[in-house]
Amino acid sequence: MRPILKSLLAAAFALSATVASADAIADGKKVYMTKSCMACHGIKGAKPVLSYPMLAGQNEKYLLNQLKDIKAGKRVGTVDTTTGAPFVQGMIDIMHLVDDNDLKNVAKYLSSLPPGKPKPVDPPFEADLLAAGEKAFNSLGCKSCHGANGVKPTAKTYPFIAGLNAQYLARAMTEMRDKVRVGGQSKLMFGTIKKASDEDITAMSAWLSQIDRSAN
Repeated sequence: MRPILKSLLAAAFALSATVASADAIADGKKVYMTKSCMACHGIKGAKPVLSYPMLAGQNEKYLLNQLKDIKAGKRVGTVDTTTGAPFVQGMIDIMHLVDDNDLKNVAKYLSSLPPGKPKPVDPPFEADLLAAGEKAFNSLGCKSCHGANGVKPTAKTYPFIAGLNAQYLARAMTEMRDKVRVGGQSKLMFGTIKKASDEDITAMSAWLSQIDRSAN
């Protein structure tokens, strides 16, 4: 095949892939906005309410795996004492409204968005608590999967954890330590997080929640 023809075909394939990705993102945005997702995770997934996680800028493969697990009933987690239902119940309740293609598109849409800034806390976390969180994160070896400061996971199936809500982070780490959350790749955390005390988890959650990934 002549070089010029190869170049034209490559350009055509690249354009087709770009158009397909743009269409998937647009479809994902529509699903996100019409299936009540933003009621908990906020507009564009960057300003969640209460203790729900920020989803904007999260790894696409990680998001898709979590969505699949929730739809399949493999991720339940702890119960919200204010409602008497699992924290993911709201998502469980709408999963019959979406198919696997919708989940793929939502994951692609959310991963394409810029992450939001850390959620302010009042009063601010104490400096000693933040320092303890950084120390625990490093001593436990968390960066081997989530990267330095939680801003660069070493695999696309691992989540970004910097800048997430402190309450959500603490809940997720506790669920994995206590083996309440065991689906997907959670088991990869067991050997590490079992060494973390409640104090370690509180400190790490506070520290990670204040790291601004939107600035990177």
